[in-house]
Amino acid sequence: MVAHPRRHEPCLTLHERGIPCLVWFEDAIAPYGVPTVVFDLHLLVPDIDEAARALIEKGWIDAGLLNSDYHFLMGPISQRRLHPPNYTPPNSEESSPWPPPPPSQDPPGPTTTVLLPAVDWNVPIEKLRLCSPASFVPPLDLVLDGMIDSFLDSPSDTLLRTRLTTYLSYLYGYCKALKTPAFAANLRLDHRQFHYDRLSRYTGPVPFIKEQRQIRDEIREGKRQPHLDMGLTRSEPNARVIGEPTQDELLEIDRDG
Repeated sequence: MVAHPRRHEPCLTLHERGIPCLVWFEDAIAPYGVPTVVFDLHLLVPDIDEAARALIEKGWIDAGLLNSDYHFLMGPISQRRLHPPNYTPPNSEESSPWPPPPPSQDPPGPTTTVLLPAVDWNVPIEKLRLCSPASFVPPLDLVLDGMIDSFLDSPSDTLLRTRLTTYLSYLYGYCKALKTPAFAANLRLDHRQFHYDRLSRYTGPVPFIKEQRQIRDEIREGKRQPHLDMGLTRSEPNARVIGEPTQDELLEIDRDG
């Protein structure tokens, strides 16, 4: 389940400095059977400024603020973006020689790395200690726990919500492990009803996010317990399986990466 080591070079650098980290977004779901490509490397860390300093000391270049109005991480989202050493800006003469050289046979090297505060993505700092030089991929239950909360708390009508919807659709559409009966026990209690409903329920015009946020909060308050028999029936008009990604959702991750 480990990506090529060169892509994870910043992870190794941070690990050597005693800074734990785990990969997130595409790099966190691809090892679990999700057929996605990867883009920038997103890392969850305890402190993005401390991690950025550690990488800069090793030659990484501060990439500054995100300059795209159409990126899913636009807005008030804490992040530090760094380019790898010897980075060549796109569209420069060095990056676009003519005639173009033949495709390289070498594995791709480190890419632009985005540091994110783990707590902002609902991953406890102590869980980052799960990382090791052998793998910086978080366990599947940690991925799902973090993404469920991020999805339920994401602002409406944003690219962030669209992207998180796509990640969850991919996981529930392709990851066999989370469909096993025993998997729910690995999740936090307040996320299990979401999990059950994603696996078994059909929805029509019901405001799913609002409903699931209320269910999660009531479980946290001790007002209810998750159970399996809350699904709607297939006879409801315009129903569709929540766990099955639409074609648009499956393409979204590749369009706005």
